[in-house]
Amino acid sequence: EHSGRRLARQEADGSIVALAERWEGKRLSSPNDVITRSDGNIYFTDPPYGIPAGQMQELNFQGLFRLDPGGQLSLVDSGMNRPNGVALSPDERTLYAVDTSSGQIRRYALDPGGAPQPQGPLATTGGGGDGIAVDDAGNLYVAASAGVRVFSAAGKDLGTLKVPEVPANVGFGDGDRRTLYITARTSLYKARMPIAGLP
Repeated sequence: EHSGRRLARQEADGSIVALAERWEGKRLSSPNDVITRSDGNIYFTDPPYGIPAGQMQELNFQGLFRLDPGGQLSLVDSGMNRPNGVALSPDERTLYAVDTSSGQIRRYALDPGGAPQPQGPLATTGGGGDGIAVDDAGNLYVAASAGVRVFSAAGKDLGTLKVPEVPANVGFGDGDRRTLYITARTSLYKARMPIAGLP
């Protein structure tokens, strides 16, 4: 929740349960993007974009966090200026996060319990970086200033999907999971892909 400044879950009956609101006693800034591993580990970015007017940022960094299945919050990375999109590899052994400010895509190796270890930068978008999607082959699709940038799991630049507007987020859908949906400033776009992707 941007304005709520927390990570929350909506139950089937519509009620809201707060999962994480503070780090070391200080309010989170404005959680932005989130991904859940099949074992219940949750990873999310916390840039300051959505702090409501009149409120102050309490943390002195922009973080990437992990909430483990037991409800324990831990800091994964405090070194990004504007952490944004997050994604998991198909085998759920690698976590990816992009820094909008630098365009750098970072990767983290996940142990069997979901604890991350930084593995350094994977690639740079060349400008911006927002939502991330991953296909079944492990390729990354990153919404960036030039369009949807595509990188292999090894960081090789595979090209750019041009979009009429600057894209904000990406995700695979449809029954065969081969349609890439792209949200942009005023429109929703789609493109058929040769490889299915993670929903």
